[in-house]
Amino acid sequence: MEENNKRIAQNAIYLYIRQLVIMALSFFTTRIVLEKLGASDYGINNVVAGFVSMFTMLNGVLQTGTRRFLALNLGKGDKKLLKDTFSTAFVIHTILAIIVVSLLESIGLWFLNNKLNIETDRIVAANWVFQFSVINVLLTITQTPFVAAITSHERFNIYAFMSIYDAVSKVLILFILIYLPGDKLIIYAALQLLVSAISIIVYRTYCIRKFEECSFSIHVNKTLLVQMSKFSGWSVVANILVVGNSQGLSILLNIFFNTAINAARGLANTVTFTITQFINGFILAGEPQLVKYYGAGEKDKFIKLVFNITQYTLFLIAIIAVPVFMEIDFVLELWLGKVPEYTSQFIKITILSILLMNSYIMLDKAITASGHIKQLALIANTIPVIQLPLVYIALKFGYTPVTAYWITLIPQVLGMFSDLWIIKKYENFPSVKFFINIIAKNLVLIGIACLIPYYVQSLMEPGLVRFLVVCTISVLCTLGVMWLFSLNKEVRKMVINRFGEKLHLKKQ
Repeated sequence: MEENNKRIAQNAIYLYIRQLVIMALSFFTTRIVLEKLGASDYGINNVVAGFVSMFTMLNGVLQTGTRRFLALNLGKGDKKLLKDTFSTAFVIHTILAIIVVSLLESIGLWFLNNKLNIETDRIVAANWVFQFSVINVLLTITQTPFVAAITSHERFNIYAFMSIYDAVSKVLILFILIYLPGDKLIIYAALQLLVSAISIIVYRTYCIRKFEECSFSIHVNKTLLVQMSKFSGWSVVANILVVGNSQGLSILLNIFFNTAINAARGLANTVTFTITQFINGFILAGEPQLVKYYGAGEKDKFIKLVFNITQYTLFLIAIIAVPVFMEIDFVLELWLGKVPEYTSQFIKITILSILLMNSYIMLDKAITASGHIKQLALIANTIPVIQLPLVYIALKFGYTPVTAYWITLIPQVLGMFSDLWIIKKYENFPSVKFFINIIAKNLVLIGIACLIPYYVQSLMEPGLVRFLVVCTISVLCTLGVMWLFSLNKEVRKMVINRFGEKLHLKKQ
């Protein structure tokens, strides 16, 4: 267990270094892009690219299945089986890519030009964004088996390196965007595609050179095809609902309002995505170990890992989320200058959503690792179906976009309880203990950590001084409360020893 914790921590550090760089560059690039494109074009880019991503929902399903089967078969040490797994996955994703592109160039193109609320004089530019997004989707879907191979082999160093490349490339895009004449929206979409294509080439070259199973083959193992299809099949409906709800919200906001509201949603997504990615590193790093523990029948280690990773992720996210939540208005003004309406409210609500989601996300991973994907798909992941009808009704009756965001919290709460029930029923997981000691306890502690910063904030006028004071107090309060009352001894030891080692600190 200790050795595996070391590996998880080491992998997580690669991912955190990546995310620190990405976070800094993301905020810098977003302001310039918004300034150069304008709120309307920025909103067009977000709604069009988001709409295209709806058609990749099946890829998300297959990606999970590919990672799981590669991790399991890697542990068996059978090179032929591993190669068959990769080649079967590659063929499946290639076929999927062809189907998705066909749907996009027919149904998707019609919807873009006839249903989305886009200014007439920007429809041509929107179509260019659409076509670039389609090409990117094609490349991304066929890329999935290679990314799965990297995570299964736990080569998170290359993953971190390429993510930093992606962030640095976005800075280069800015300079080109500033100085290159022409339609800025079209240029921006084209450059994004170029960055993605280079990244994909590097990933594939690395995998082919480093991993035997990644050599090109059109061989399909029928037994594996059936197994992977069965595993993934139950997630199809679930992923349709997850992606459909996410992008469907963007589309509903666009239909009832305009592209400017999509700019606010896009900015909120940038902030919350950055926060989420910062802690997702640890989840991603721990996922292969979770699968291996279950496959080896080490149930106690399996359960302990779910508890520990959840504690750790909530600890990390709270340190970031609390100060951001408290001073987001000042941050937005400093960051963007002119802030699109509703951006602040969207961010605050999505931060609450992130905290709630990450309090039970490892239950999803555990259910998937244990193979109970059918139950997850039919019960927990079908609950979000209520979201869009509720949002539509609210907007139809004249409620604000903020109401739509509050509504998104309802299915999350219901999904949490369904996850607890599923894993208790099928794996005899200590769900009550997990809910009390992890979910409820940590959410209450985070709330307590906000009290002193909130009081201090109420005594001060908005500005740089308040920002620095409130953020400092927020971090200190969150660190203190979570460290003393949330983390168990094992997680504390892992934090001190492993992160201390990487920072060349010696434990006294």
